[in-house]
Amino acid sequence: MLIGFSVSNYKSFKEIQKISFIASKITRHKSHITIKNNKRILKSGLIFGANAGGKSNLVNAICFSREIIVNGLDKVNLNKSYFRIENNMYKEPGVFEYRIMVDDKEYSYGLVISYFDKIILSEWLIEISPNGEETYIFNRDIDDNISHAESEIDFLNTEERYKMNFYLEGFSEHISDAYKKKTILNDIALRTTDKKGIFAEIRKVYEWFASVIILFPESKYNGLNEVAADDVKKKFFSTLMNYFDTGIESVEGESQQMDFDKILDNVPANEAEKIKIDISNAANEHPIMFKAGEQVFILHRDENGNIVYNKLLLNHGNLDDMFEYTDESDGTKRLFDLLPVFYENKKGSLILIDEIDRSLHTNLTRKFLELFFGIVEDKECQLIATTHDSNLLDLDLLRQDEIWFVERQADHSSKVFSLNKFKERFDKKIDKEYLLGRYGAIPIFNDDFVLGDSYEE
Repeated sequence: MLIGFSVSNYKSFKEIQKISFIASKITRHKSHITIKNNKRILKSGLIFGANAGGKSNLVNAICFSREIIVNGLDKVNLNKSYFRIENNMYKEPGVFEYRIMVDDKEYSYGLVISYFDKIILSEWLIEISPNGEETYIFNRDIDDNISHAESEIDFLNTEERYKMNFYLEGFSEHISDAYKKKTILNDIALRTTDKKGIFAEIRKVYEWFASVIILFPESKYNGLNEVAADDVKKKFFSTLMNYFDTGIESVEGESQQMDFDKILDNVPANEAEKIKIDISNAANEHPIMFKAGEQVFILHRDENGNIVYNKLLLNHGNLDDMFEYTDESDGTKRLFDLLPVFYENKKGSLILIDEIDRSLHTNLTRKFLELFFGIVEDKECQLIATTHDSNLLDLDLLRQDEIWFVERQADHSSKVFSLNKFKERFDKKIDKEYLLGRYGAIPIFNDDFVLGDSYEE
């Protein structure tokens, strides 16, 4: 579970901005809360605000820092990722900190990066006890251009202490250029095989970050052809597409011969021929997975010796003339991208969706959220989403502490704040109050503007 996140000097976030998922004392919608170590943690957060206010940048900040944590600093684009409105902010560090709960243990994990030197300046993982006591599992920083890394935990044995010192030595005084761009969390998690003890803990924290699901407006589900080959998934998608009134009565699959010439059209001829030979040989023994662009194909050889796959087809009431995915509306395509979070997230994790309402009717978006709350009632799972849909500002749907706003300030930086600060009653019509400007985070227009003034005579 994500307890909280803070960021500074990233895109529109200049000063430290924080979002928290610690539940307040509000008693409504108790199923929207999970209790861990006496902490009441919210299962959702919806973020509202005007265009260019910074909503998407909050999702981007988590995506950006997560990529550094999991894959290293050289996997992200540092160019112009700082607060660009002030000229020298590229010389200031970017700071990202998470408060998370993993397996009933609370941690603080943070990163400080240099946009100018393109290195990690500081990194820490702190275990926080139920009484608030903090213990550094590891901590690294740079002082006078010399890197230091240390741990203050009580090790189970001498071997565990020796291994930690060995791992941290690589991030200390004689740190390599490669390690300056790599996180300790990644390094230890991918090198250790311990099933218990501190290194198993570190690996679980790393796996929490790796499991985060982030969907942007342009994100596409790449498993459509896999759905067409799986009866359980076909039934799942059929049921939900029917529930959301898309006109789709059932999701079907049909065997199609693979057109390698079309799929590999942009691949050099000699490489394309090698790929075809490799696939042909592999498919003789068992079905294989092949990724082309954004789509994943499960390929196998049929009784006639052809390489085939199951193509997704959609039944709108006429099985003799079914639709392809490309025939569907933008809203239906968006549902195909969103619904897998229900199917593929059985164990529970953090899901972030930027513009959850894109191409969706307001009633459908609401039903999507209601379905989420129903599915995760007994799960430790969270959904954080940005939206422009003010109809979702309904306290019959959400708690006050689940609603957040992002607002652009006079200096063009973004400010994050909760509806909770306004202490609104549960029966308040907050959608109307929001559009009237009571909470801020709405577009401000110049009432004296005349369109004709913008044209030359």
